[in-house]
Amino acid sequence: MEPLSGLRSEAAIIEQGHAWARAGERVVLATVAHTWGSSPRPAGAVMVLGDRGHFLGSVSGGCIEEELIARVRDDFPNRFQTLEYDSDSTRSLPCGGRLLLTLEPLAAIDGLDDLLAALRAGRSVERVIALADGAASWNEAAPGARTRLEEARLAVVYDPAWHLVVVGAGELAQWVSRLGRLLDYAVAVCDPRPEYREAWALADLEVSAEHPDDFIQALGCDARSAVVALTHDPKVDDLAIIEALGTQAFYIGALGSRRTTAKRAERLREHFGMGDTELARIHGPVGIDLNSRRPQEIALAVLTDITAARNGVVITTRRVDG
Repeated sequence: MEPLSGLRSEAAIIEQGHAWARAGERVVLATVAHTWGSSPRPAGAVMVLGDRGHFLGSVSGGCIEEELIARVRDDFPNRFQTLEYDSDSTRSLPCGGRLLLTLEPLAAIDGLDDLLAALRAGRSVERVIALADGAASWNEAAPGARTRLEEARLAVVYDPAWHLVVVGAGELAQWVSRLGRLLDYAVAVCDPRPEYREAWALADLEVSAEHPDDFIQALGCDARSAVVALTHDPKVDDLAIIEALGTQAFYIGALGSRRTTAKRAERLREHFGMGDTELARIHGPVGIDLNSRRPQEIALAVLTDITAARNGVVITTRRVDG
């Protein structure tokens, strides 16, 4: 089993632009350098635009993308540029606010393959760009670094993918995996039960037959990882939880009713010596309470809870059963 790897959205967008460029298209990378006031996209958001009409990503809520597409098509920027948009200029933001963009021909960015490889290896990268001429360099980002504008230069931080480890291959697990991928997680799934693996419907996502403790250990879960145990089988779910508690995973959740959750806590205390600190890390019943029994909506509840934990938001409404 290889360690988890992948690209999160901004880096994945750049990689797609890189693929277009390798196929012979001229491609521009647009980056949100800074925002003032109302802005739907944060600093560091990116968009790639090709001179053949391809584009991916966004730098606003749709206010200026059409203009950028036309600009690249009709007057391709062959050198680094900065553009400023506000509600009072001819480059207008109908939603108000003010926005500073950088435009860079992708072909002029040195070391792009190495940068993307670093992200796939799970390292955060900081790229520093001089706003005067676009001269740039990149290094591994310091812990907690964020994209920022510093006088005459822009420091853009790209982070590797967030990881979602799904234990179980039943219907709920399939919906959680689908939604997790839509939300930009690198998803990995295991289920030692052959009947569930055989019924797995996501052809482009493999289910490992490994037991969850071995699977989680091999993946190398870190502070960008969430683990959810969804088999409803204590022999499987307990293994996943115990192993996950030995990692830095930012979210550990398990399916089950409040009664099941209480019994699980009792087992983990009595047989595995877990204390209050470890047990407090377990989100159970997993997910917020949407008062639903439909697997699609329970999956939404699970990913909402994970997203809240990832963003530092405390949700007190938990599912009653699972």
